Amino acid sequence: MKGIKASFVLVSSFLLCTSLFAHHGTGASYDGSKEITLTGTVTQFVWRNPHTQLYFDVKDENGKVLSWSAELNSPGILAQEGWTRHMFKPGDVVTITVNPSKAGTSAGNTVRTKPILIGGKEVVPGRAGRTTVD
Repeated sequence: MKGIKASFVLVSSFLLCTSLFAHHGTGASYDGSKEITLTGTVTQFVWRNPHTQLYFDVKDENGKVLSWSAELNSPGILAQEGWTRHMFKPGDVVTITVNPSKAGTSAGNTVRTKPILIGGKEVVPGRAGRTTVD
């Protein structure tokens, strides 16, 4: 019986530690030393764990359309802040600041100290002391 309890504790500890270390840090994927403010047209807002994603198309200086994604917090955290799954709709013109991908892809981690605008109107104010998504 004692061996079974010890095995249970060992396996439980292993599973707990594995889930604690499974979450990746944003510093591994995004360059926190750079900020890019983008304006584009929303194509999709994915309200799903572990992180919500905002997809939008941005025209470059030559008129070429580049599809971007911005990573946000989990739906649970965003809901506590007053966000909804219908906050961004396809066709909305959004302005958002991101830390760009270290891989050079058109993806970024949302900089939460900067406001998020829809059609030029602030819908999410910037938050002091919070630079990136958790």
